[in-house]
Amino acid sequence: MRRRALLIGIMGGLLLGGIIGALRGPLARLTPPAAPLGEDGGRISRVVMHYQPDAGPLAMPIYRQWLAAMRADVEVVWVAAQQADLDDLPSQLGSLWRKDHHRGVVVGKPISTWSKDRFVAMHVPGRRNFSVSCAPARTRTANPLRTNDQEAPYCLAQQLPQWFGVRDTTVDFDGGDFLATAGHLFASPAIIEKNAPSAGARFPSAAALADYLGQQMGRPITWVGGERAQDAPPHHLGMFLTVIGQRAAVGDIRLAEQAGAAHAQTLTALQAAGGEASPAFRADLQTRLDRVARQFDALGYTVVRVPLLPSATPRAWMSYNNGIVETRDGHAIFYMPTFGAAALDAEAAATFRAQMGCTVVPIDCATIWPLGGSLHCLVNVVGR
Repeated sequence: MRRRALLIGIMGGLLLGGIIGALRGPLARLTPPAAPLGEDGGRISRVVMHYQPDAGPLAMPIYRQWLAAMRADVEVVWVAAQQADLDDLPSQLGSLWRKDHHRGVVVGKPISTWSKDRFVAMHVPGRRNFSVSCAPARTRTANPLRTNDQEAPYCLAQQLPQWFGVRDTTVDFDGGDFLATAGHLFASPAIIEKNAPSAGARFPSAAALADYLGQQMGRPITWVGGERAQDAPPHHLGMFLTVIGQRAAVGDIRLAEQAGAAHAQTLTALQAAGGEASPAFRADLQTRLDRVARQFDALGYTVVRVPLLPSATPRAWMSYNNGIVETRDGHAIFYMPTFGAAALDAEAAATFRAQMGCTVVPIDCATIWPLGGSLHCLVNVVGR
């Protein structure tokens, strides 16, 4: 009887061990609980940037300025199409290349230079050096480089598993469609429009989509400008909104016009993107920006207006909001893009210093902004 009981116990143990072993693989791949990494504070410890040699002449000057302004111990993860591109980086960066703090990930396909849009960075409580890339659905886009970019979060998790996990939300979005702070997760209603074809039973309403995204990202969603895409500014949130603590800077075309939109340097800078936006577009955009300002005022933020000037090229804006916030020793630093428009650049810097309480570090983005983005779009902060 004892022998039989012993055999049953051994067999039961083996069976249980087999079940646990079978589950261990899937369980190991599950990402831990996470929340969006706030963009409004904390010392930056790790960033992800894409390197595409063809865009090097446009993006590399910005990368160099950014890295020169950062602490030497910031970890930089470079995503590239092939190993040869990564091998080229030390010569491109010179003394800014720090082999102990720079890593590379290969996608195996041509990619764009825009790292921010590929995922939303999520921090994991208790794991300071690990982040989860909350990734959008893999979809085909008109630009094959942007389609290939969608592999980046998966390559990060596969090639640097000690630093990155990945969560597939199965929802179509750009990383720039979100802006996370210490207390809120803001989202663009453009996400609603992008996912309308797959609505119906899955997302019968904007509220249902918000609930699903809130579950995926661990925080409730607040739609910026409302639930209709036509009511919000037609761009990523970081192109017209910067949040630092309880202050929200919102772009304002009127301020740009007052501060020197007709200045010769500004007009020259605008020519890189086809000149000035039409009066009708400027008026419509101003209405949408004012709507966002009223919303943030109602949310309890102190609203500050900063110059913003759109061009004739869709989504190419001189946006001083498109920078990056960092906090060191309790003081806010704003890495602010500039555009070679002296009067506007100075007005924006003065506003961020005086009304947002920041130290402003200018980053010259004149080479890249006509393509539709600048510093915030090029650098994905994944650790603070």
